[in-house]
Amino acid sequence: MKTTSPDRPRPRRSWPLLGRDAELAEAGRAIDDPRRGGVWVTGPSGTGRSRLAQECWERAGRRGHPRLRVTATAAARSVPLGALAPLLRRGPDGTPALDTEAAPGRRRPVLLLDDAHHLDGASARLLTSWLQGRRIALVATADAADAAAPWPEHALHAVRLGALPQAVVGELLERVLDGAVERRTVRVLHETSGGRPRDLRELVDDAVRRRTLVPEGPLWRLVAPLTAPPRLLALIESRLRRLDPPHSAFLQRLAVCGRLALGSAERASAEVLADEGWLRFVAEGPRQCAEPAGPLYRQVLRAGLPAQRIRRILRDQAARSRALDPGPAGLLRSVCWRLEAADAVDPGELEQAVALARRAQDHAVTLRLARELAQVRPHARTLLLLAEELYEGGHPREAERTVRRALEEATEDDDRLFAVALHVQSLAFGLLRVDEALDVNSAALRAFAGHPEVAVLRANEAALWSLLGDVRRAGRALREVAAAPGTPAAALVAVPRVYCLTEAGRTGDAVRAARQARARRRAEAGADTMAHPTLLLGAEARALAESGALAAAEELARQGYDRAVDAGAGRAQTWLSEHLGWICYLGGRLGESRVWYSSVLAHAREVGLRSGEWVGLCGQALTAAVCGEVDRAELWWEQARSLRPGRWWRPEAALVSAWLAAATGRASRARDELAAAAAEASRRGLRTAASHLWCDAARLGAAQQAVAPLTELADGSDSALAASRADLARALATGRTGPLERSAGRLASLGAGLLAAEAWNAAATVHTRAGAGVPARTARERALALAGPGGARTPGLVPPAVRCRLTARELDVALAAASGLSSEEIARRLSLAVRTVVNHVQRICAKLEINDRKLLPTAVHRLPGEPAAG
Repeated sequence: MKTTSPDRPRPRRSWPLLGRDAELAEAGRAIDDPRRGGVWVTGPSGTGRSRLAQECWERAGRRGHPRLRVTATAAARSVPLGALAPLLRRGPDGTPALDTEAAPGRRRPVLLLDDAHHLDGASARLLTSWLQGRRIALVATADAADAAAPWPEHALHAVRLGALPQAVVGELLERVLDGAVERRTVRVLHETSGGRPRDLRELVDDAVRRRTLVPEGPLWRLVAPLTAPPRLLALIESRLRRLDPPHSAFLQRLAVCGRLALGSAERASAEVLADEGWLRFVAEGPRQCAEPAGPLYRQVLRAGLPAQRIRRILRDQAARSRALDPGPAGLLRSVCWRLEAADAVDPGELEQAVALARRAQDHAVTLRLARELAQVRPHARTLLLLAEELYEGGHPREAERTVRRALEEATEDDDRLFAVALHVQSLAFGLLRVDEALDVNSAALRAFAGHPEVAVLRANEAALWSLLGDVRRAGRALREVAAAPGTPAAALVAVPRVYCLTEAGRTGDAVRAARQARARRRAEAGADTMAHPTLLLGAEARALAESGALAAAEELARQGYDRAVDAGAGRAQTWLSEHLGWICYLGGRLGESRVWYSSVLAHAREVGLRSGEWVGLCGQALTAAVCGEVDRAELWWEQARSLRPGRWWRPEAALVSAWLAAATGRASRARDELAAAAAEASRRGLRTAASHLWCDAARLGAAQQAVAPLTELADGSDSALAASRADLARALATGRTGPLERSAGRLASLGAGLLAAEAWNAAATVHTRAGAGVPARTARERALALAGPGGARTPGLVPPAVRCRLTARELDVALAAASGLSSEEIARRLSLAVRTVVNHVQRICAKLEINDRKLLPTAVHRLPGEPAAG
């Protein structure tokens, strides 16, 4: 993942060919094999047939093949030899002959023939004779409808192109835009383009031009819905005009309805259209359905239909679906179609459809239906349903207004209790008014004492204390929750329970609890309440990460993020981005961590999720501080502190403050802050956080002090990461190369690259002081390799030669100066005289053999001639 920060939209540039390495290699072997006739490239329109064929042709030229090129066109098809005419000369017998012949012992010419499906008959016969005589190797492209090569006897290697996977689309976008791209944006562009390179390019170029796709901080992201550019629409429309009427009629129905269960009458037509890339098949339980291959095709098809025709299709399909698709999915689609056709829908049926959409975890559809239901039945229960969907969809302000309406309408205790519960969630997790949320929840616990559903409020209390960073109090609240499986309280309490187990050091129990909760939800028939299921995936990923399984944690969190984006679950998307930011931070991949935290911040600000905004700001400040970017870190941190509630205590805040102090040469202050925060974390039951805080204190010079608490924390935890942190502190305290190198190996095996790099660097420093040059260089090289991209500039990565030349005070001043601070600012922060700082800087420059203070950032973090980390 790229992490550069573009300043402005970049101009158009050539797009690289990615994701086709296997096809290119196979094609190259076929061209060089004299027993084969060449390569036949097919695939749906827009998949890059011509681009791949041209790359094959150019590579063949670089291998010594003479190159020829022609394009067959529909216009030239009526002219005998019209396609091949540019290549021909009159032969000795008066017949057409190839103008370029292969000399004896030389490679045969390679002919690139684009759009071979337009080839006229005479050209096809002549080409056949050339292939029979092995006089050429052919690289031909053709429409997907003509997938079979017309010369089977000449062993053409068939290459059929399909859509690019999302991972390749993400890499392609980063290459073209020269920067990181938000994963949600990648997913939207992949879905909209259908993974077709041509459509992707048109969409991206148009979105950049319209400023719909813009750089925000370190990443590019979509800030408005995509619109199809005119050129791409014209290409799709021209293809539509060539379709047979029955196929066109079926596509129109599909475009209007979105997804259709296939009957026997439509199956044959659907298979042809799927082969040509117009639609894709989707399994829906035992039934096979079809849907358009992307929003673009649906948009173009619908745009050409009159409104009356669209309503007629919707009504007809709604009537047909009752017989063809009588299951829950069919009922849900029928209700949506009738609403779109402006037909009346029975409120009871609409309510049933809302429940079905919720069970399918499709928040976009559920929200649309919930709005309709709230208009038809503006009762407390339906308003609560709408408020909940707004909250889960990431619209906390509108959710708060709606839940207040529900409270005004509520006449029964059940409705009032659930309205208060959602009000508390919205206040705390949406708007970050945690103190007010606690007061409201406490008052409700007194008011509803003895109510059968009071467990919902107890679950809220546990969630609030876990948000405030007090696991002990959250644990006490959890023990008071008696929630039966399938109830709203059980759904609400699942995530804080996993979080509390993780922070208590019981990461194995946390993972098991998350998996059991997910299994129960899958087995339950009812819909989830106030917690999208992907939030549990995030909690499980966090537990896996803290256990030391960083790779598995990241993969699970990415799956959850994609599911949340697809479902329109904005709140879950925000928190899964936060988990991914933290997982990358634990792995030492600071550039990727910064991108994820930037995504958290951008999305949270977009929807008004204040708790997500605080997390994003804090994450940005932390990664910037560890990278030595003091000005940026302080800017982010000042904004984060302005949002923090009164009773809020989070270990991340201590990490930001400490690493800011370290980046400005105040290592002693950083160690003191980390030790104090670790003690507070232990008091609150945050054993995992305490382990992290003590480890960072050890990295900044307090290894002797950190050994005992880290060992005690590791002994009380099942986390391999906590155990490895204790090992690192012991190795740093002993200062011996053997323990340091063993610690580095264990940390690297967990994926904690930055910690492993610092351990190797510490070993290199010990070797350097002992005069062992070769082992020192080897250890330093391993440290640089593990530090990875992202620009970490921690004291633990300072080159051994620099550490050996500078005193402790000089190193503090050097780090502060390298971060960009002036002598006056360094003097203020380190409580020194300005003249003293100036003298220190002069001595540091002399010892490091540099003549300009501006060179300090490089000299302090990298030796002359040494490669940059990452």
